[in-house]
Amino acid sequence: MTRAAAKSPMIERILAGPVLIDAHAHVGADAAAFCSGNYPYAITAEDFVLRLDLTGVDYAACFPLVYTAYFSLPDFVHNRFVRSSGDLSPIPYGLENERLCQEIFEAMPAVAERLLPFAFFDPGREPEAQVSALESLVARYPVYGLKSATSYLQSHSTELLRGGRCLLDFAARHNLPVTLHTAVIPGDPWANVFEILKVVRARPDVRFALAHTCRFDRRALDEADSLANCFVDFSAFHIHCKLAQQNHAAVASGPDRFPADYTRHAAAMQAIAEAYPETMLWGSDTPGHQFIGRFVDDRGEEHWMHLTCERRRETDEFRQLPDALRDRIGYRNTVRYLFGQEAVEARA
Repeated sequence: MTRAAAKSPMIERILAGPVLIDAHAHVGADAAAFCSGNYPYAITAEDFVLRLDLTGVDYAACFPLVYTAYFSLPDFVHNRFVRSSGDLSPIPYGLENERLCQEIFEAMPAVAERLLPFAFFDPGREPEAQVSALESLVARYPVYGLKSATSYLQSHSTELLRGGRCLLDFAARHNLPVTLHTAVIPGDPWANVFEILKVVRARPDVRFALAHTCRFDRRALDEADSLANCFVDFSAFHIHCKLAQQNHAAVASGPDRFPADYTRHAAAMQAIAEAYPETMLWGSDTPGHQFIGRFVDDRGEEHWMHLTCERRRETDEFRQLPDALRDRIGYRNTVRYLFGQEAVEARA
């Protein structure tokens, strides 16, 4: 059996469930975060599986971290997006996607029974070359989806409706879901959640997950819930509750914020999950369940954050939800997102 063909037994095991699936996590290293003094900057596949064991999570979708060797590292650290003069990564995330799959399926094959790798992409830079590399990747390894975090690349998500549409064509061709980082903070046009929703509406043939609870914007949550191909994940929920308590611009405010008691993590998650029971996915954002570092907006202004979260907080709070709701957002919605309704119905 080829490695790529190994997807079928994995999918069968998950569909036989119920199991707990983390829909949003990372594996790998981010040299730019390390050099900048930011956190998180690294986690190995072995370390991540040990964390899954510690927190009682069965499976996890995982993506590379944000920096790609496609860019000059010294420039990227200073918020300049300059093509590297070397040949480590001839396209965005070429090296990082290969490295993720090599680590999971070659270096540490035992972890392949727990991890579902997603390939990272940049919607605005050399998309056709990325698709060519992705076609090669899925021919050799089980790949379960795509992911982008355009805020950190200063690459507009709406490029997926223009030159980058070939990336979504690739996702549709291989029945792969797409997770997208979202933002509502002024000064981040690259991952603005309402611009992303334009992409979701335009591509009903692709399943999308909007990360970070749409930053608690009830308008975005309502719209996502109305779209059959759209899900929303709870990734890094605890630190977003902290941001809401601070009235930070990184989350929605005033009447635009979903009404919930954000001083109580589990209660707020339950309120949102009950309001959108077919849409929400549980995810930790490991190791980004904590975030210590900076964000630079379109004016070049720095926004510093120091957001901490105890190592078991995300799963401990999740387990305070009623059993049926945990099953819904930790399993049933997630398998529909990962594999499609047709796969779920065929297994039933």
